Amino acid sequence: MSEATRALKRWLCEACGLVYDEARGDADSGLAPGTRFEDIPADWCCPVCGVTKADFRPIDPAPPRLGASAAAARALRPSADGVVVVGAGTAGWSVARALREAGWSGPITLATACDGTLYAKPMLSVALARGLDAQALAERTGAELADELGVRLLAHAWALELDVARGRVVTTRGTVRGAHVVLATGARARRPALPGAGVARLLSVNDLAAYARLREAFEAARVRALAERRAPRLVIVGAGLVGCELADDFAGAGAEVTLIEARALPLAERLDADTGARLRNALATRGVRFSGGAAVREVLVPSAAAADDAQVGLVWDAGGASHAGRFDLGLVAAGIEPELRLARRAGLPLARGVVVDARTLSCADGRVFALGDCAEVDGRLGCTVEPIGRQARTIAGAIVGRPEPYVASDPVWVVKTPSLPLTIRPAPAADARSA
Repeated sequence: MSEATRALKRWLCEACGLVYDEARGDADSGLAPGTRFEDIPADWCCPVCGVTKADFRPIDPAPPRLGASAAAARALRPSADGVVVVGAGTAGWSVARALREAGWSGPITLATACDGTLYAKPMLSVALARGLDAQALAERTGAELADELGVRLLAHAWALELDVARGRVVTTRGTVRGAHVVLATGARARRPALPGAGVARLLSVNDLAAYARLREAFEAARVRALAERRAPRLVIVGAGLVGCELADDFAGAGAEVTLIEARALPLAERLDADTGARLRNALATRGVRFSGGAAVREVLVPSAAAADDAQVGLVWDAGGASHAGRFDLGLVAAGIEPELRLARRAGLPLARGVVVDARTLSCADGRVFALGDCAEVDGRLGCTVEPIGRQARTIAGAIVGRPEPYVASDPVWVVKTPSLPLTIRPAPAADARSA
């Protein structure tokens, strides 16, 4: 077989889950459609998380597109023999695609509270300084994906009840039925109990709609600051992964950033003290003011603030002293927590997430599956994008009768802070001979 006729491949970033499709290339990196992975320059990096080519692995080729005529032929109605997927993020669409790749020709209904747009979630905390709006982050619309995969998409449909015994999901757009239900409900931004009347003004970023609101609020803050001949002032409560990335991103966009954290150093739960100090110092070179060991005393609404703007006042204690500031914009980045309301009402097994079998990702006698951020596998919560594709293939294999057991692995964490990019890899297993 000649080079010209060799099938084009897809490559998966094991750090963030981005797929490089040789057929599509990467226009942002100047890679034309048809560019083989081995022909990409050695200094090329993942456009989402920044890791090198060494962190990519080949995956199965993409299936042929169904096209409008084939999709029309699959104008599927709700069916008790079908599959109902709740959630249309990366996890939900990955299940739909994995089912079709596995040969499932039956009905798939995907119910989601959003419009089904697919986007790279890791980009939300690094897109502002690049000047990317929400539309630029969107990869495919829900309608396009539904047409390609022959999926019945129920957009803007909130799932209210799950009747496991009857295989029935009640949504705000009607009831759907399926022999199998897959929960891909993801996670929501955690909102800590902070005191003060201004708490509701603190924004958080966990989806594309929230990013659009944040960007709009920042543009308004920028206009206000420009009129006063100063930089926009921003406060972020929480210096975990997302908090640090947002701080670096906003600083890169010209903001004066104050980063408040209860622990002494940023990313203290994942970095040793020396690396945490390096990250703190690197952020400082970007103009980020880090306040560690802090406790928020009150979030205020400034007296001169309009009802429709995002200005906040903050009072906090740190370093044995009291601090106060007035900011054009405030964010809280306190992590995420699995979205479990539907699973809890259905009586599914819960711990921190939906507890599923570690090999099959199923519960409720194999009638319900869960993956992604809402699933707890062998005591671990979903926390990165990379496992989702493998989880989807496991679920699809179970549904079509070709088991593909899931094997959990410790994630690779990529800290997308240009001031000090970091890759946190799992610690190597101890040598059994030295135990």
